[in-house]
Amino acid sequence: MCSNALPATRWNCAKRRLCPVGGRSKKQKRTYRPTALTVPSIASLTGLRLGDLIRLDWSNVGEKAIIIEKTRKRGGRAVIPIYTELRKWLDQREKREGAVLLNSRQKPWTESGLETVWQRRKPDGFDRTIHDLRGTFATFLALKGLTDEKIAKIIGWTAKRVCEIRARYVDEARVIIDLAERLSA
Repeated sequence: MCSNALPATRWNCAKRRLCPVGGRSKKQKRTYRPTALTVPSIASLTGLRLGDLIRLDWSNVGEKAIIIEKTRKRGGRAVIPIYTELRKWLDQREKREGAVLLNSRQKPWTESGLETVWQRRKPDGFDRTIHDLRGTFATFLALKGLTDEKIAKIIGWTAKRVCEIRARYVDEARVIIDLAERLSA
């Protein structure tokens, strides 16, 4: 077991981060290095694609936004507003120059290296890929009241794609909550 191993964790959708799980069963043998745990957090806080996450540099991080002039996949501009939760995550980083995401050797991740570590060490019960967390971020923005057009501009999707995500996850969840409240009254 490595000296910087963390306790067992599970993904908490409401908090959009990994949370410790009480106690370890004999079946639970996975250990997680702190560097591997940063991936789902920053992915769900920014909505960036894997290729853009590993290329994210501190020079892209401003006071009010993370600005990537040319994204890897589409070559477009990404502007991620820095809100309270994202600011807290950024402020917890020790190193403030070069790549934001670093591996256990304090070197920038490679795409294949990060993907391999993630697949081997992702928490039990976490059924999403890193890319799925873009949808988590889009849902978060929709729940905060942003329009489909604004979300599309931030994420780099079309407004139609955002509308589909909103219909499937946000509006459906609101209907279920509303029904539960009505039936409980």
